[in-house]
Formats: sequence, structure tokens, C-alpha cells
Amino acid sequence: MKKILFSFALLLGSFTMNYAQITEGHVKYKIEVSTENPDMEMVVGMMQGSTLDIYFKEKMTRAEMKMGSMMNITTISDEKSGEILMLMSGMIGKKAISTSTEELQGETEVEKPTYEVELVDETKEIAGYSCKKAILTDEDGNENIFWYTEEIEVSKKGQSYLNENVPGYPMQYEINNNGFVMGMTVTEIKEELSKAELKLFNMDIPDGYAEMTMEELQQMGMGM
Repeated sequence: MKKILFSFALLLGSFTMNYAQITEGHVKYKIEVSTENPDMEMVVGMMQGSTLDIYFKEKMTRAEMKMGSMMNITTISDEKSGEILMLMSGMIGKKAISTSTEELQGETEVEKPTYEVELVDETKEIAGYSCKKAILTDEDGNENIFWYTEEIEVSKKGQSYLNENVPGYPMQYEINNNGFVMGMTVTEIKEELSKAELKLFNMDIPDGYAEMTMEELQQMGMGM
């Protein structure tokens, strides 16, 4: 009897470990862009070679977006403190914005888009993870298709690439903005961070970056 109970305990422990959510790691995405709008073809060309890297741990997230030859944008967010740091480099030089979720929600003119969310009874495997399908339709009728997993837990606060309307972590998604289509697919996942990677969540503005406000960013025609 003791042997049976012991074997059952081992089996139960193994089952629990296999289904535990991942709360620390590094996710790499490949990005593909296309358009049917001739006026956007130059932008599509400049966006070729774009990548997205997401680092996450303990309610903190760092997103590094390389937008082809245009610019690089890094966003570090701390859900516990509400702090957000944006670092931009490229065509506009090196700029930094230190803000918070409270400021973004209350003091800026940026309005979050609203979506109609449809959870579809379809599944597929991406990078070894079981994923479910969600379709988000915006106010203009554009459909955005997401494949998400419930095996990874990442804080989405302050991260424009991680839609809070999706009930899980996005492993693959396609965003259609009036004919400009951007598709992102996970290519690699590392389930823990190195000592060097753990230092990437520093919220101090690096040397060489000029600080600006969200209002100044919006005046330049940009926003989060």
C-alpha cells in the first residue's frame, strides 16, 4: 500500500510540474509585414527584418522591438510599482520616456481601442506549446487573429505588443490596420533568464538618451 501511495504521489507531482505556468523567460518572435496599399509599400520595405524579443519575470516585462531599418523601441514595465520606461533609437535619435500606467491612463490623450473578442474552439501547437484561438475585432471592423497559450504567465501592463483582451500569452498573431498587416510568430522560448538578462529590467535611463514626455512624443505623431 505504501508503495502504491508513493508511486501515486510521484505521478501527481510530475503532472503538476508539467502543467505549471512559466513565469520567467525570454521569447523571440519573427515579424512579417505586408500591405495592399501602394502608399504603404515603402514602409513595408523599411520594416523587413523586424524582430520582437520579450523578457519577463515577477510582474516585470521588457519588450525589444526592432522595426527594420526604421528604429528600435524598448519598453520596460513594472506592474507592481506601475513604472514604465520607453527607450527609442534610430531616425529620431536616442529618446527616453519615464512614465507610469497611471499617467498613461489619466493624463495623456491616448485612448485604448475597444475590441469585440471571440474565443474560437480551435487549437494548434506553436514552438511546442498548445495554443487556442481568439479573434479580436476593432471598431473599424479590422479582425486581429491571436493564437495564445495558457502555459506562460507574463505581465501585460504597459506593453502594447501584449493585448490584455487576449486570455493568455500570444504565441502568434496577425494585426490588420486598414490594409497594413503585421504578423508575429514565436520562434524560440527560453524558460529562465541568465544573470546578465536579469539586469535588463533596470529602470534607470541609460547614458546618451535625452528624456522627453509622453505629450512631446504625441506631438511628434507617435504614441504607445
